[in-house]
Amino acid sequence: MPNTHPIAIFGDWHGNAGWALTAIRSAARAGVRTAIHVGDFGLDWPGAKRGRYEGKLNKYLVELDMTLVVSGGNHDNWDTLEKLVVEGDGLATIRSNIRVLPRGGRTLIDGLVIGGLGGAFSVDFEYRVEGKDWWSNEEPTREEAEALVAGGPVDVLITHDAPEGVPVEGDIQLRAALTAKANRTRGLLKEVVDALAVPHLFCGHWHQRGIHQLSLPNGLITRVDVLDMENSRNGNGVLVWPGKAPLRIEPLEIRDLQVPASARLVT
Repeated sequence: MPNTHPIAIFGDWHGNAGWALTAIRSAARAGVRTAIHVGDFGLDWPGAKRGRYEGKLNKYLVELDMTLVVSGGNHDNWDTLEKLVVEGDGLATIRSNIRVLPRGGRTLIDGLVIGGLGGAFSVDFEYRVEGKDWWSNEEPTREEAEALVAGGPVDVLITHDAPEGVPVEGDIQLRAALTAKANRTRGLLKEVVDALAVPHLFCGHWHQRGIHQLSLPNGLITRVDVLDMENSRNGNGVLVWPGKAPLRIEPLEIRDLQVPASARLVT
């Protein structure tokens, strides 16, 4: 009998605990048992409130009988992420119901092979402090990309940045040198997409919702879903039904927008 439970996929939350709780409650109402986060989750953010966000969210995930799989962004603690032990299912564990999809790794969720190549370049790194709100190992490496490609085809690729060729536009004007640095990751992602002929890719980072059909060298198409950030009621999350490509994808309406300002742990 086919799986009738959708998977939820979410864009950036930036440590906003109130929004995160609202998002997973909304997913639970839609029948979701497994959710995936594309990065800028705000994982293990240093400071006086360190760990509270994950602890509070995990408590609700346990109560809802839901697992959240996080793929890191550029505003997640990569020093912590890189030290996690990857288990037999391809995931690492940071809380009982919060798992981590490593860069260059893959896992199986409801019959779908899910690949991960998270991380991105922080264009504002010059204004951040390394180890406090910026990590120099934030970008995916060529070695991680090659490991992912060597593992063979995936049904869904989770990234943080959008591959080269996807028309996204930031809200600040960057120096040419910063643009070139940011585009390194985008170019690497496009190489992986082309090599694996990925049918579906989900990402965030750009704080906007968009869908783009990316043409591949073999004539096939990758559907790229760029997800919006927290407080986007209809753009921060989608529901994805397991099956054969092309997958059924629908917006997830995230209700109850009363998010207390005190819940935001990461800026």
